[in-house]
Amino acid sequence: MEKLVRNKIPDIVGDKAKFKTLSNAQYRIALRHKLIEEAQEVEKADTRASLVEELGDLEELIHAILEDSSITYEEMDSIRHAKSMQKGDFSEMFAMVTAE
Repeated sequence: MEKLVRNKIPDIVGDKAKFKTLSNAQYRIALRHKLIEEAQEVEKADTRASLVEELGDLEELIHAILEDSSITYEEMDSIRHAKSMQKGDFSEMFAMVTAE
């Protein structure tokens, strides 16, 4: 099993684990898998401190995906803002009720 880790983890862990450098294609896939993993950790966060930490991890991954995809944060934020203007944001706390 391979798991994307932060750049300093090999130095911190030392000989206790094996590491390899991913290809560009493997890296893109690993980033998206890690994004899901971190989103699940945000979902499970049960204290404010752990939520802040997990959101920071999630943002780090977003920055890595943006960089890998040659997308600027400003470009993404512009799209986010346009979508917010067109469809709104989440501040009203609406949830769609679907028939089962």
